[in-house]
Amino acid sequence: MNKTTKIIIGIVALVIVVWGGAKLFGTKNEKANEPIKIGVIAPLSGSAAFLGEGLRDAVLMAQGDLGKVERKYEIIFEDGQLNPKDFATAANKLINIDKVNAIIDITAAGNAVSPIAEQNKVLHFGIANDQNIAKGDYNFLHTVPPIKTTKLFIDELQRRNIKKLGIFELKQEGVVALMNALKENLKNSDIEIVTDQTFDSEQKDFKTLITKAKTSEAQIYLLLAFSPHVEIIAKQIKEMGVKTPLTSIQSFELTKERDLFEGQWYVSAVEPKDNYMKKFQDKYGKSPSIGSMNGYDLFNLIVTASEAIKGSKPENESIKNSLLKIKNFDGVFGPATIDADGIIAFEPAVKIIKNGQPVIIK
Repeated sequence: MNKTTKIIIGIVALVIVVWGGAKLFGTKNEKANEPIKIGVIAPLSGSAAFLGEGLRDAVLMAQGDLGKVERKYEIIFEDGQLNPKDFATAANKLINIDKVNAIIDITAAGNAVSPIAEQNKVLHFGIANDQNIAKGDYNFLHTVPPIKTTKLFIDELQRRNIKKLGIFELKQEGVVALMNALKENLKNSDIEIVTDQTFDSEQKDFKTLITKAKTSEAQIYLLLAFSPHVEIIAKQIKEMGVKTPLTSIQSFELTKERDLFEGQWYVSAVEPKDNYMKKFQDKYGKSPSIGSMNGYDLFNLIVTASEAIKGSKPENESIKNSLLKIKNFDGVFGPATIDADGIIAFEPAVKIIKNGQPVIIK
């Protein structure tokens, strides 16, 4: 081998070493600079679009409120309407194409996301009543537990001396969770369900169900439904001249037509801190919809857990383990801790619709 050949071989070897080192360190740097990706699935079209828009706005506000952080946080939105199939499709897209680390969604349609997230070890945070959403190591739920909500609801019925309750009930997982808790708490009361009219999501004419309910001695009707059903029922009850007052658990905040329920009391989540309400109203020129506050807190929980991990971009399991170590997180609903079942719980309150807005009854 002549001298020229040796020199060429040496140069090639040096290039390979330099290239390999650059690639190795480049990969590490690229890994460190990769953003934490958060997918949000919500109804961004259809009759419940205001819910999805409120959640979207709150998550974006949380992102904008971030102070100095070590990592980048990217948000990807998907429209799931209120359809579990659309939620599942969106989840698969976010996981397999966008490679998200976490998903936030709203309503019981999150049940369709939980098994997909668990299988792929992607963090999943639901905003709903159904605690089944939190099953598994990677699934969590931000909610007022139905057992607490229905207990307060029954206390308010008793305070108002209401003994006979009528119910209009949508066949849906979240409503089932509320009904199970309601029946459990009713065992310790003298209140009786005198009529329980159930319906599916395709139903639009409730006149027959209203006629059946009229034959009972119900002193108040509990509407357990979402938009557009809750509005349709209220309008048809009025059209039929029925004077029985209406109440709900959350439902009066799940509609844009709150004037239909002016002066009516109900039970929902406690109001968030005043500074959150003002900040949201100043930024968007509107009041936050139910569930938006949850999204604000969940985004910040993910950031808090991720920022606690030093080094390159953490794996999902590391974020999950870091998340479980957070105690008394300072959220907009007050201090929050994740329990052993993956539930991030907060308190309910009795409210009334006054001038189209939810107001807590002191």
